[in-house]
Amino acid sequence: MPVVLWARHGENVANLSATLSHRVYDGDLTEAGREQAERLAERLVRGGDLTEAGREQAERLAEVLGTRVTRLACSPLRRAGQTAAILAARLGLPPAAVLDDLRELNVGALDGRSDAEAWRTYRGVLAAWRSGRPEARFPGGEDHGELTARLWRALAAVTADPAGGRPLIVAHGASLRAALPRLTGGPEPGTDLPTGAIAALDVDPGGTPPGSVRLLSWPS
Repeated sequence: MPVVLWARHGENVANLSATLSHRVYDGDLTEAGREQAERLAERLVRGGDLTEAGREQAERLAEVLGTRVTRLACSPLRRAGQTAAILAARLGLPPAAVLDDLRELNVGALDGRSDAEAWRTYRGVLAAWRSGRPEARFPGGEDHGELTARLWRALAAVTADPAGGRPLIVAHGASLRAALPRLTGGPEPGTDLPTGAIAALDVDPGGTPPGSVRLLSWPS
């Protein structure tokens, strides 16, 4: 099955202001975020340990990490596009294909807000999904099934290239973490994907969730 690398964008201004961002609010990378993207590019060029995890994961992924990234796809949000542009320049790749399905969680009416009430609502929806209530929905936004469906479409799209090679997605951490249980049929990772970090997924493009995706690595 194709292996897809999934990188979270570098730090951006929304991370600093704790602003929920799906479509309304769309901030740029910070200087630290650009440096994170440069460091990620350097690790990809070297073919070193991308997992930033333990020895067991690194050994299991040795073959994966030895394969050069051949194409990029990214979320349409600025923080992902700016990260992808840095990676494309360093890796000598064409500009990333922009897929709307790769946006961060659709938080609906919470988009652009940073207040405590908005964050309580946000965390409440995520807690409901983790407790087995996928019908819980962000106000004016998406439920768990809708999130999973769009991320699955994105993963199927990036693995459809008959030329093969290694695709790299540059997108968001919360959306992937939330969708993984339904995509894989297993537990969620339990920690956030840090900005500028990378995970690896084994994807069966001919399958259907759950079980069509296997999580190979997630930074500890």
